[in-house]
Amino acid sequence: MGHVSETGSRIDAGAPRWLVVTGMAFEARLLSWPGATTLSGLRGDALDAALDGALNAAMIAALHDGAGSAPRYAGLISFGVAGGLDPALPAGSVIVADAVATQGSRFDTDARWSRAIRLALPAAVGGTIAGVDTPAAAVADKRALHAATGAVAVDMESHRIAAAARAAGLPFVVCRAIADPAGRRIPPAALAAFGADGGIAMRALCASVLKQPAQLRELLRLAGDTAAAQRGLRRLAAALRCSAGRSRDHGAAGAGAGTEPGASVDGEAPPAAPSPSSPSSRSSPSSP
Repeated sequence: MGHVSETGSRIDAGAPRWLVVTGMAFEARLLSWPGATTLSGLRGDALDAALDGALNAAMIAALHDGAGSAPRYAGLISFGVAGGLDPALPAGSVIVADAVATQGSRFDTDARWSRAIRLALPAAVGGTIAGVDTPAAAVADKRALHAATGAVAVDMESHRIAAAARAAGLPFVVCRAIADPAGRRIPPAALAAFGADGGIAMRALCASVLKQPAQLRELLRLAGDTAAAQRGLRRLAAALRCSAGRSRDHGAAGAGAGTEPGASVDGEAPPAAPSPSSPSSRSSPSSP
């Protein structure tokens, strides 16, 4: 079913807003702040429909309020855990992607916004995220996907977010943390536990473990890796708030003006997130 969380009513009506997409409910809780609408627990066609609905509703609201054709959202954010494809990246590694690759298509993330986040969090790495519609659970699947795309990580939401951003003419960023490294498979119990609402289906998890007790060690190791990923996501959330906060402080039209330094995760002031009115902030297509 998925969830929609709306916290934008707590900020000024004229301030920029953000559309956040996460695959799991716990990821949404890690990145919840005024000015964000969050879609969680949705994949495939259901995610496409939710994105279209949110963006279309925003456009209609902007027209109704007399704001012309200006979009209500300043940008889209793909946030959450990812599977590792690059063997050099351990669990907990944080990624601010340069692009998303899927089925022969490539979508570039917003360069200025991504740079702002990386400056706030220097440990973050760039690279390409592979977008898939079925989990890349086996080590062999991860190895093949890495060879085919050159991607450093894989998730099941970013490619659909990227397509929606391009269609709406909005910037987007991808902020992910590695939960299952390239050299480790996702055990069947973990796959069974992914609930349709973005939560954890404990009954299905337990049933899978009872059926295949040998996977318990893998499951416990994945729990530790996921805890490391959650720590990485908290750092990414702080960096995102930093980059988005300067846009809120200066207003959408002034984002990126650089008139005042903003707070940062590591003490270095990053540039602001892009204004949706800036040509450089648009999601741009590129060849694979």
